[in-house]
Amino acid sequence: MLTLRDHHTGDLFDPWEYLGPKRRRLLDRSWAGVFRDYLLEQLPVRDLATGFRDDFGRPTKDIYVAIGALILQQLHDFTDQQTTEAIALNIAWHYALDIRHNSDAYICERTLRNYRKKVLDAGLDQVLFRTLTDKLIKEIGVDTSKQRLDSTAVRSAIRGLTRLGILVEATCKFLRELKRKHPEQYSLVDPEIIRKYVTRTGDGCFGDTRPSESRKRISEAAGNVFKLVEFFQETECSTLESYQLLRKIFHEQCEVSSTGEAPVTVRPPSKTGCDGVINPADPDARYNKHRGTGYLVQIMETYDEEDSEEPDTSITPKPDLITHVAVDPLTMHDKDALTPAFDDTEQRGIKPQELLADSHYGSTECIENGNGRDVEIVAPAQTPKGKLQGKFTLEDFDVDDEGRITRCPAGQRPAETSVAGIRLQVIFMTETCESCPHKDRCPASSVGRSSVRYQYTHDRVRLRLRRLKERGDEFRDRYRWRAGVEATMSRLKYQMGMIRLRVRKMLNITYVATLRALGLNIRRVAAYRSAVG
Repeated sequence: MLTLRDHHTGDLFDPWEYLGPKRRRLLDRSWAGVFRDYLLEQLPVRDLATGFRDDFGRPTKDIYVAIGALILQQLHDFTDQQTTEAIALNIAWHYALDIRHNSDAYICERTLRNYRKKVLDAGLDQVLFRTLTDKLIKEIGVDTSKQRLDSTAVRSAIRGLTRLGILVEATCKFLRELKRKHPEQYSLVDPEIIRKYVTRTGDGCFGDTRPSESRKRISEAAGNVFKLVEFFQETECSTLESYQLLRKIFHEQCEVSSTGEAPVTVRPPSKTGCDGVINPADPDARYNKHRGTGYLVQIMETYDEEDSEEPDTSITPKPDLITHVAVDPLTMHDKDALTPAFDDTEQRGIKPQELLADSHYGSTECIENGNGRDVEIVAPAQTPKGKLQGKFTLEDFDVDDEGRITRCPAGQRPAETSVAGIRLQVIFMTETCESCPHKDRCPASSVGRSSVRYQYTHDRVRLRLRRLKERGDEFRDRYRWRAGVEATMSRLKYQMGMIRLRVRKMLNITYVATLRALGLNIRRVAAYRSAVG
């Protein structure tokens, strides 16, 4: 039976008068006051109330308290047990959630998990973040015309596995689910496979494999997986989630050959892509050479330029609030996150006019994408590959207004230049280039030709102008404000506890990331209100 307390109508008598003025002032200036004043009445309780009936079943907990508790749980990085204790005993939680009845001051862990599942099933985590963040932006009067974007990697609650470990754990996961849901099919599995993968008793278990023997044992595991995949392929067990995962991992790690002595061979590491499953416990987690394992979290926030030599201490700067959160696979490139960020903020009416980002968002394609959405992206172009290799690039040559090279880094003029629709070409004297001390660093080449030639495109000329402009003081003065987003990433990871999460899978990671970003916004607004007084 649905239970909704009235948190909108005013009170004839103040139920919190017993706290006294000092404690009341502390609560009003803390996160509890921000949540109570701005967000409690904005909770989308009606969206969640559709799952309950008004005339049947046991009374539910106050849905305002239930949804609010889920938000505050992520704000404090609490476990379910800590959350239930805070609801029962913590005055700040009572004040924030407007808990006045003893029946509302207790939620068991199972009830908390049930409400969290309902929020996830209904997709309310994104609704909560957008609705409540927009409310904070409106109430505080934050300017959203200037924002900055960056990404960071977070890791779910998984351990690193070898390729042998991935096959073994995927097989064990399938067999355990098979035993629960199809015991008659489970009885048909070879007892030796059950001993090695499920009970793990006796000799020959994969958990006892030495590192020096793993290369030999992985072929054995691949053969066992192949037998299971083939045996249950045409049965009703093929619809199991664990079977689909086992089959996917098998095709990622192994190859089936119709010829040769072994029908199944393990793919060499060079042929195994980075987009494969790295742990059966979290099939959505991915591996990235530079970031490690886990998920990619995109964060966009507002910022305010405050750089006067004599700042006005009487004016408190507005807080920087996170406006967009997205969780993507770790194999996704940052440039692909721009369009979803623009769509999200434009739909809510908080799209930026100027966006600061690093070089991953600074390609020509990204700049044009921003211009098409009326957003000026201020981001440096990536360093040329030749520069990273210690060679000269087009930025080191003298170029005229038409893009023609007029002088090389050594001071030599070209013998001939030509401009076509697609590319430009410059030719230098072979005799001059052969005696040049910078010959090994020069991009011009005479291999297989009688002359030294250097070709480049018109887009490369425009990119050169952009890179030279980025060396100026004007660009550096605008771009230096991007560094502030690194502090936000640090607070999310270490203060909000996202450096190592207690959950797995994309849906749960998205839930945690969005609500903890909302929690950080609440903390920042609380700090602002405390400073304002």
